[in-house]
Amino acid sequence: MRLAFLIISLEGSGGAERALSSLSGFFARKGHEVTVFSLQGRGSFYDFDKEVNIVFLNLPQLPPSASLSRFRAAASRALSVRKAVKELSPDCVIGMSHVMSSYAVFSTVLTKIKSVGTERSNPYMLNATPFMTLLRRATSLLCGGYIFQTEGARGFFPKSVRRKSAVIQNAVFNQSVYELSPPTVREKTITAAGRLVECKGFDTLIKAFAEIHKSFPDYKLVIYGDGEERERLESAAAENGLRDFVCLPGAVRDVMSRVCRSSVFVLSSRYEGMPNALIEAMACGVPCVSTRCKMGPEELIVDGENGLLAPVDDVGAISSAVVRLLSDKNLSEKISRSSLSLKKRLSTEEIGAQWIEYLSRLIKN
Repeated sequence: MRLAFLIISLEGSGGAERALSSLSGFFARKGHEVTVFSLQGRGSFYDFDKEVNIVFLNLPQLPPSASLSRFRAAASRALSVRKAVKELSPDCVIGMSHVMSSYAVFSTVLTKIKSVGTERSNPYMLNATPFMTLLRRATSLLCGGYIFQTEGARGFFPKSVRRKSAVIQNAVFNQSVYELSPPTVREKTITAAGRLVECKGFDTLIKAFAEIHKSFPDYKLVIYGDGEERERLESAAAENGLRDFVCLPGAVRDVMSRVCRSSVFVLSSRYEGMPNALIEAMACGVPCVSTRCKMGPEELIVDGENGLLAPVDDVGAISSAVVRLLSDKNLSEKISRSSLSLKKRLSTEEIGAQWIEYLSRLIKN
């Protein structure tokens, strides 16, 4: 197959960038021709296989406000993407977000190229303008196929979209995870990872850690990632008297080698798509606590078996779950052993094969 992927930029350290880095390399190693079109930026945070062709279109950013100039810029951008796709003439174009999915549709209309949309977030939580809501719906109906990460996300869309779609969970895309195993002695750290933005709930996690700190004063909370909430989170730590116990080291490339050594990993999100950080932490055998946020965690964690679940924004429940793991070594070890199975079930080989099977079937039809 000749595959083309569309992504807004490769410079970020998010889940879409990580997934694309891993999947594109897997497809290339299986003998498929893979091209990645990055609309903005000139580089990538993650490494890509040398057989993957990366094209930086270097298109200008859209004006921030809804206006005629923004519409014109968006139209110009869409035409540039369509031109690049038509010149490549792949079998299939995959948009790596709901916005990029609309570009996939536009770039393939009136051609024999198949378009595939993807939903990588929680569609129920999308705060969109009426135009973007209409565009999302039109895109889902016009795409040749759609790939969802969760059954919950697929349920948001019409039956006609569900019938042509597939649910394929995220893989353990981080190759370093396959080389990691639980340490004999864990560090006295509680870890979290993700963009420092409101939806990740790190403000709630810091409040929960203030309660945990009362019982385990020698533990530290380390939150890996960058984002707009950094100053607010630093202030929250200081206000709770935790300046020396809450660390925000930023985005690091070897984050899972550090998370792997921690005593507990916490996903405190208010909503998710399919959280890569939680998948990777579980695959490393780190005892995990997650909110029951929509969507993703409840399709990964069986409460009490391979992790613990707590209500969203419930400081008491989150802190109690972490304290339970720190206090009960047998439970912690049981959860560690059980969660390791994700490394095989969600391996790049397994998930990549599901992608290939679905795309091959779509292209043949």
